[in-house]
Amino acid sequence: MDETEDDSDCKVDVLEMLQLQLSEVEMLQSMFPGDNELKLDDVTALEDIQRFVDGKFKYEYLHSRLGFTITIAVEDCKESVELVCQLPHEYPSIAPVVFTRSSNMSRSNHRKLNEDLQNFVVSIEHGEICLYSIIEWLQENIHTYSLDDSVNEKSEKLKVEEDTIFTRLWIYSHHIYSKFKRRDIIDWAEELKLTGFSLPGKPGVVCVEGYSRPVDEYWHRLRRLNWKRLVIKEKEEKDIQNDDLSKHRKFENFEEKAFDARGGKGREYHMDLGLLYDYLEKHQSGHIFQMYFGVQGKNSTS
Repeated sequence: MDETEDDSDCKVDVLEMLQLQLSEVEMLQSMFPGDNELKLDDVTALEDIQRFVDGKFKYEYLHSRLGFTITIAVEDCKESVELVCQLPHEYPSIAPVVFTRSSNMSRSNHRKLNEDLQNFVVSIEHGEICLYSIIEWLQENIHTYSLDDSVNEKSEKLKVEEDTIFTRLWIYSHHIYSKFKRRDIIDWAEELKLTGFSLPGKPGVVCVEGYSRPVDEYWHRLRRLNWKRLVIKEKEEKDIQNDDLSKHRKFENFEEKAFDARGGKGREYHMDLGLLYDYLEKHQSGHIFQMYFGVQGKNSTS
């Protein structure tokens, strides 16, 4: 029996979970057969998981997970949404990672939709596949988030156009080991055009910066993942009006950093904190070190 551990140290039969996932995806593909209805993030992920289920290779060589986007349209409703689904290997023993995207729903309505969707997901009992129930919930409720309120809609669109608040988040995690979380951290930052960096290991550090709306969306997605501890250590904000956004960034892009990683017990590893402090100093952020670790930072050469 193949077993693994999630961040809550709960052992599950991954082989059984992935068999259920393959069955569920096959069902969803029959429900959404159109070319643009269900899009797999990575077609090879489905093939790799099938090979693992068929006994073609061991779990430690499985570096893929199922992820896909379903376009959900409701009759007599002017809005359609994309349901983004990412399935941890332990799903359905743990909740799937799901959220919606919408290009024409007002900001407040879309945020409320995602919040209510997460509350519904939390209410579902773990252990059974649940994506059909999530889709059904969206189909039954989406119209309540797309009422024709022209005044509010114009106001919301104006706010989007006039997003002049620059935001930088400094996020602390008890640890970041999961290869899938590490990929999400990078991919979401690139999708939302945010800059910054992530530092895996124990503890984990994530910094993202950009306009307030995509930064808020990034945090909203990140905290829906399964964490032992995830908190915002510092939030920096300033109104930059029509100033060039790039002038206020401290980082040119978003990248994962590694500073002389050293192994520990099990899969634990720790970074050289002196090198981290050097990196923060280089990006005019040395003061953040004490917020994370409670001590004054020291250069690696000190």
